[in-house]
Amino acid sequence: MTSTKAPALKRAIPTSEFDIGTPVEWMVDPDHRETILGVTYEFSHTGERKAVWYTPNKRRAKHALVVTELVPT
Repeated sequence: MTSTKAPALKRAIPTSEFDIGTPVEWMVDPDHRETILGVTYEFSHTGERKAVWYTPNKRRAKHALVVTELVPT
């Protein structure tokens, strides 16, 4: 039986210290603009930016169009 009185794991980082990444740029396929190849995230506490690529090999695409606002089609 599980006890719910005490948490099983103690939180290592206080909730207020999580550095949340917000998407600020999207890298899209220039020929098929509905295909997102990657996203640049900016982190709330540090201001650091990190690009995450959603390509099959997880590497930078050779050709990508960078946009700062996504417009629904």
